[in-house]
Amino acid sequence: MASDTAPEDFVRPDNKLPTVFDLLVLQRGSSIFFDYLRESGTISKRMKDESEKSTLLLPTNKAVVALGWKPHQGPPKPSPDGDVGIEITEAMGKANVERWLSAHILPVDDIDFTSENPIPTLLEGRSVSALKTHTGQSEEWKNYGLVQGDGAVGLTKRIPASNGVIYVIDGTISSE
Repeated sequence: MASDTAPEDFVRPDNKLPTVFDLLVLQRGSSIFFDYLRESGTISKRMKDESEKSTLLLPTNKAVVALGWKPHQGPPKPSPDGDVGIEITEAMGKANVERWLSAHILPVDDIDFTSENPIPTLLEGRSVSALKTHTGQSEEWKNYGLVQGDGAVGLTKRIPASNGVIYVIDGTISSE
């Protein structure tokens, strides 16, 4: 899917744009994120619900693999004895995935790139800010990246949906 629109062969009977969830099914380059999202009932439901507007910051498979840890494990944290290898229980794994997914979702229908205010994510206490990185691009969003703490990600694709928008990003958003 090279364009910034919903695929032409994906037509709903009501002629509306597909939901964020519907469009995720088609994003082969981000299938790892989608696999984690499907495991989260709460977040999956939000991505399907047309009344819940969301902007999804969708990392590519390459970005997820580059993390060096799996989202269900969470970022490595040393134990008091200095050992980083801790056993992850099923409940801990689910909580880690929810945190990681929530860091990639903005509870707005799209990003206001003209605002200087941080945009909160669904993960409490976490936000991202738009940073102008280019000028003169034909579509305004192409002139920006997103910053969180000391990390930044680029926006590589914009895909509108009936309940928000997906921005494919070239990195991941930290849940820590």
